[in-house]
Amino acid sequence: MGPVDGKERPGIGERLLDRGLRGDVKRKLLFLAVLGLLLFGTAIALDGLVLRPLLGDVLSEPTDLDFYRARAESILEGKVPYVDFSSESPPLIMYLFIVPQLAGGSTQAYQLFFAAFAVLTAMALFLCLRERDERKAMAASLLYLVYPLGLMEFGIGAQDEAVTTFLFVLPLLLVLHRRAAASGAAAFVGVLTKMFNVTVLPWMFLHCDNRGRLRMVLAFTGLACLVLVPFLLLFPDDLPSFTYYFLGHPETPTGGSSISPWHYLGMLGYGLPGWAGVALTMIGLAGSSLFAFWKRMSLWQGAALVTLVFFLTYPKILLVYFMMPAVLLLMWGVEDRKVVIKLTAMLVPLFLSVALTGNGMNPLEDEPWVWLLGLALSLSGWAMMLETWWRVKDSVPFFERPEDADR
Repeated sequence: MGPVDGKERPGIGERLLDRGLRGDVKRKLLFLAVLGLLLFGTAIALDGLVLRPLLGDVLSEPTDLDFYRARAESILEGKVPYVDFSSESPPLIMYLFIVPQLAGGSTQAYQLFFAAFAVLTAMALFLCLRERDERKAMAASLLYLVYPLGLMEFGIGAQDEAVTTFLFVLPLLLVLHRRAAASGAAAFVGVLTKMFNVTVLPWMFLHCDNRGRLRMVLAFTGLACLVLVPFLLLFPDDLPSFTYYFLGHPETPTGGSSISPWHYLGMLGYGLPGWAGVALTMIGLAGSSLFAFWKRMSLWQGAALVTLVFFLTYPKILLVYFMMPAVLLLMWGVEDRKVVIKLTAMLVPLFLSVALTGNGMNPLEDEPWVWLLGLALSLSGWAMMLETWWRVKDSVPFFERPEDADR
């Protein structure tokens, strides 16, 4: 279609925004819910009706699904995690698995469950950012919903990082609204779920004023005492080690599967020992948090920097984890289309790296050339992510600017 009455016809994105902004807040949230379920429902249907029947030997079940089911079933049988069965997962995520397991435990039940958390994340973005600019807040929510990695990993892949991403971004949004206590509580819930909130928690603490820091610490430690002390008193010898996350397992120093360049170097015989990987990650997190504080970065700028440094230093990185830097950087994509393009383009070499090396665990051939090619593809994806951050590092997203900045 060409111009109508001398005016360009609005693109599909603009028309979708116009549709989503009709009515009151409840209707706008309903629009996000319906659109999200439509997008993820289409991905799930495509997976069940087309991809799995045609490529079943290739795709099979999502790799972690049997673990989710087994842990949920154990809890439903009355067993206590770490006491009656072993697991390297934090406790809350295992209890959340009860919901889709009670719904039948099918692949589709888990896919829909994680899709619901993707929709919740989009809703949280809209609700927390709309006061600054409602149209851009809706655009940010839509970008998150349509981002291909989320549709692929949460819908088709049934990955629990849909929950992780929600609890990763929620504390940041609460700090934006000066809700330090609520942010601390949400961060603790996030730590109990997947522990990735630890990456930005020090930065959030530094970013708050003294009163906010006190409230954040009290909320976090108060919940920790309420939840963890009874467990420690009842089962003092059953505290999990979480070596899978802290890279300390002697047989898998990088924590198992990974598409991190550090992991690929390890497969080539040049990797870091577990303690060095931990030290590198801790130094990176501390240094980037202090640097962001010294440079007086905005909350979102500092969070993006810290998360990026974490990805560059942590040897156990999977493709789905890129949802965390993506949800931060997409906020700049609301006003810069090239940010969205680059964040989408980086998925291509990263996905090829996964396909070639079997997530860094089951390569097509266990030969040096496979790991070298995987390393090159991985570095290409990392480079695109770095380039995206470099493009926006000196600007603040729309919701952190002074109210008169756009006038």
